[in-house]
Amino acid sequence: MKFDAGFYQRYYVDAATRVASQADSLCLGRMICAWTEYLGFRVHRVLDAGCGLGQMRVPVRQFFPRASYTGLEISEYLCRRHGWVRGSLADYRPRAPFDLVICHDVLQYLEDREAVRALANLGRVCRGALYFSVLTREDWRRNADRSRTDGAVRLRPADWYRKRLGRSFRPLGGGLLARRGFSPLLWELERPWPR
Repeated sequence: MKFDAGFYQRYYVDAATRVASQADSLCLGRMICAWTEYLGFRVHRVLDAGCGLGQMRVPVRQFFPRASYTGLEISEYLCRRHGWVRGSLADYRPRAPFDLVICHDVLQYLEDREAVRALANLGRVCRGALYFSVLTREDWRRNADRSRTDGAVRLRPADWYRKRLGRSFRPLGGGLLARRGFSPLLWELERPWPR
């Protein structure tokens, strides 16, 4: 897949074809940061893995103004344009782990082997909170606006991700996960409900 200017124009910028607006991204970013802050995570370093246009940077800076923000992106076009770190989450090796990692709608673009490496790497690069979302088979069937959502992806069942993420993380609700060993206080109905 070529993540060039045309790709980002279609799926992120053009109001007629984008799947979500910048306002939607800002709202999601505020939710991620607010939930992370509420649960008591201390955030000094943030990794936005597959940061795209960097729309999560604004809420990160609002909630954690002293935190460093690293945008990791595979697109040569966006790295040149915005100065992101160029690389894949599958083999990214930072000098130190991050307190908050955001991985929003990225792994569906990776082949299975690379996605497995990326999921294992999340356990190495994240020492606190992880926000993780990905387009699954069920989402494609039930939730996605197929006229706007990029269908040239690998659709996997949610349990494929849960199994691998569960090795290093536990769910806190709303897509936020905590590194195993960190136990924030969650009231009973704030916790993920059993299925």
